[in-house]
Amino acid sequence: MMLSASPPRDTLRLAALVAALLPATTLAAPPCTMASVQAIAPEGTVIDSAEALPAPVPHCKVDGHIITDNPGPNRVNFRLQLPDEGWQKRYFFIGMGGAAGSVPTHSGVPAGSPMLKGFAVAGTDTGRQGHMLDWSFLRDNPAQVEDHVHRAMHVSARATQAITRRWYDSDTLYRYMSGCSGGGRMATESITRHPEDFDGVLLGAPGGRSSATMMTFIHNAQQMNREPGAWLSPDKLRRVEGKVTAACDGLDGALDGIIADHRRCQFDFGSLACPSGDAPGCLTGPELTSLRAVVAGPRGPAGPVGPGYPLANISFWSDYLGHVPPPWSDAATAENLPRTSTGYVIGSSMAKVLFGPDFDVLTDFDFANQAHIDRWWREVDRIGYGKRNSADLRGLQQSGGKVLMWNGVSDPCCSDLELEEYYLEAGGIVGGLDALAQFARFYRVPGLGHCVGGAGPEDAVDRFLDAMIAWVEGGTAPGPLVSHRGESRRQLIFADPATGALPVGQVVPSAGEPRDFLLCPFPQVATFTGADPADRRAVYDAAHWQCRTPTP
Repeated sequence: MMLSASPPRDTLRLAALVAALLPATTLAAPPCTMASVQAIAPEGTVIDSAEALPAPVPHCKVDGHIITDNPGPNRVNFRLQLPDEGWQKRYFFIGMGGAAGSVPTHSGVPAGSPMLKGFAVAGTDTGRQGHMLDWSFLRDNPAQVEDHVHRAMHVSARATQAITRRWYDSDTLYRYMSGCSGGGRMATESITRHPEDFDGVLLGAPGGRSSATMMTFIHNAQQMNREPGAWLSPDKLRRVEGKVTAACDGLDGALDGIIADHRRCQFDFGSLACPSGDAPGCLTGPELTSLRAVVAGPRGPAGPVGPGYPLANISFWSDYLGHVPPPWSDAATAENLPRTSTGYVIGSSMAKVLFGPDFDVLTDFDFANQAHIDRWWREVDRIGYGKRNSADLRGLQQSGGKVLMWNGVSDPCCSDLELEEYYLEAGGIVGGLDALAQFARFYRVPGLGHCVGGAGPEDAVDRFLDAMIAWVEGGTAPGPLVSHRGESRRQLIFADPATGALPVGQVVPSAGEPRDFLLCPFPQVATFTGADPADRRAVYDAAHWQCRTPTP
């Protein structure tokens, strides 16, 4: 099967047409006061404040909470932002990364404020307040576990959707949700436990299939602390990346500095060994051992525990292996993160939930001891967090909702292979991949790291939202989509329309020159069709790529 790059433009035109046909709501809304919002809030919803604000557009910012029970009581905080003008009958729920812990104002993926495009916007702290990399609240607190896993999002979505309908006096409400990493985990729980909550869900890099992702972090932290000289510095990883990319770049038919499928890349790391001593362009014996261990991933006596890191954009590994050498602190604080390994902080936090506050993952967890791995899963079952995610999407299939799954090919945190596995398993449950494609699609994003960064496109999720709107509101299922890298090409859906800017800190530029990327729905892959794989003008233009189903 072969598809050209033209359908994405058709999809974008349809999305624009749908938006143009939807009349912007200009009805006089109630006054932005606690009393007026409380009067239209569902039973059990408490409005704590309502404030009229001028930016990024004039809107009513509502903060409230819901007390959950059985187990409980626990307080779930939420925020709802209601634009004064230009509402397009759309609602957007923000998925939170990591362990959440705060109520969001701006979307992370796509970045920016959805109010700029006529959405009402909502989000929740998932029933707890704290640092986003601190999972200690999960220990001995069943109510917060239940809320963080799924309940907080469900009750917040239901309450804020009801307020939105009544605020605008509208029977029509197109309900969207988007999240990556921890927000992708929230999306996964939503489409399986509460498939009626949203019409369209963007589910990105949801942290693997379970808390085995955190065991991978522990394994890698142990390797970096294994012996003197075992840590892989950012400089060494950049040099390794250059060698690996040069060897595997052309496997997709284009010489563009991108490894589109890391599974096809085979590289002899022994060729990088230092002949003697240490030098910038080679790897010492301890560094080679660490590199091979990270690529292989953790293993126990019964087999693999989690996937290894991908051979694509290897320099991105430093975000999880540490930008500075050990020793590290595992404190989940903003001050500590630049001085430690993010993976170590996450893995240690979860291990202390499961095994106790004095547990030291560097010395107390032994991957060669199956009893330690088995105990991890017993404790996960005990607390109710970190189990293997369900791929039973029959509820979503019946509800009429849609989901678009996506993952960076270069993501070291949360493997694209695990999300592919999830998609295939879901297909087996709902009646095959053709049946699944009626309401679910999966895209790999080349060059993209964890949610953002790397050398891939900067607006892939923006294009996914365009496609989801066209699917939900216009009935056109997503096909090939064109995304972009570089300030001159990227099209950020939630950027300020006057300046093209996002809030400070939200733009994470990708490495490399401005270019297009053709994104293909699984199982299709982007294939370069130009005559010269080294012709950058052709390689960087989506018109010279096609989505094709690979030969088995």
